[in-house]
Amino acid sequence: MIDFLSSIDQKLFLIFNSWHADWLNPIMVLFSGQLIWLPFLILVFGIAFKKLERRSFFLFMLFLVLALIASDVTSSYILKNIVQRLRPCKIPELKSLIFSFGQKCGGRFGFVSSHAANSICVLMFSTIALKIKSRAFHCLWLLPLLVSFSRIYLGVHYPGDILGGIFVGLMWGSLMAMIFRNQGLWGESA
Repeated sequence: MIDFLSSIDQKLFLIFNSWHADWLNPIMVLFSGQLIWLPFLILVFGIAFKKLERRSFFLFMLFLVLALIASDVTSSYILKNIVQRLRPCKIPELKSLIFSFGQKCGGRFGFVSSHAANSICVLMFSTIALKIKSRAFHCLWLLPLLVSFSRIYLGVHYPGDILGGIFVGLMWGSLMAMIFRNQGLWGESA
């Protein structure tokens, strides 16, 4: 069963990785980087600052950092070292099939994607913790999906790595947001 799922994952990876164009390369590198998150974080901090009392705002930031640490440790250190699934760009038989334009491969193991986990974690935590119902804000869910797709495009993760990362991010983002919301100490400003 594992071999069958791995085979499907590899085939999907090769299909998605083949969707490339020269004009898209720098965009995918951008989505795979850290700077893409700066405007989003400024928006989230602005909403939190406006919506929460001062003490709650600082606790919101603390819980967001804790959620990110939990997500990153789970994905980068625990699961990658337990599962030890090589990244596609580390497998000699796949290297010649992967679209390459000089991008970096990353660490040795790929399951689960830390980019997917952490990007989903930030958005999930913010949405639940701040009780954001705005449709415009919910459009931001495209951001972690594009971040996740960029990892396949760059040849560093299988789709299964992405799904695993999404699960980790959803879990930690939800859990930390529920703890934050259920303390009863985080009064919202009038």
